[in-house]
Amino acid sequence: MKYYTSIPSSSITKANVNIHQTFLDTIGRGALIIKAHNIVDDFRDRELVVSYDLPLSAILRKPLIIFSSVLAVFVSAWVIGNVELKFTSSKK
Repeated sequence: MKYYTSIPSSSITKANVNIHQTFLDTIGRGALIIKAHNIVDDFRDRELVVSYDLPLSAILRKPLIIFSSVLAVFVSAWVIGNVELKFTSSKK
């Protein structure tokens, strides 16, 4: 994850990337945290551009996990629905 800003670099004290996990995340997502000091009103209209590379496997991970979970629920419901629960007496 890379970032570019037009704020002077002397104002930025710390910039790091953390992993933030949210609902239905398997490994989380990247979060850029930038801490700065002495930011005055003259810097309020400056730009912050964040860029990152995301592989195709990361894009498809959540839809595939949701699809496979729903498929597993339907298959298990079908299997449980086909179980015979009748009691028969064998009289001869």
